[in-house]
Amino acid sequence: MEKYVNTEYHFVRNSGGLSGKELAKLSDDELAEYLRQDSILQEKKKYRINPDFILREIAGEYTIIPTGGNNVFSNAVMAPNETAVFFWEAFQQPSTIQDVVVEAMQKYDATEEQIYNSISNFVKQSLEFKVLEEVV
Repeated sequence: MEKYVNTEYHFVRNSGGLSGKELAKLSDDELAEYLRQDSILQEKKKYRINPDFILREIAGEYTIIPTGGNNVFSNAVMAPNETAVFFWEAFQQPSTIQDVVVEAMQKYDATEEQIYNSISNFVKQSLEFKVLEEVV
């Protein structure tokens, strides 16, 4: 018997340049090659908040507090703005950047490109500070 795995799907930004109609016309081999492009592989990465950090709301202000010993901010806290809190909450579950873009597009009055860039920066900085971790 095969091991049961819960179903899941994630949005992946198509950064390879082909439209959906063009992708549908590719042969299986061509599509497999297209999906192996580095840009597509990068978009498929999933991230989640490192459990060594917690988010607290105190008197209407948010604070990110490190709770583990292996982080950059062992003697400091971070004060995220409302948008960063939204991203934080979105990454509580393993998500791609595009998953969070789709969620944010429903909440914020901004272009997809603005939101994508903002989330990409959030991910980059959060990975540097070990607030986010890549899910394998």
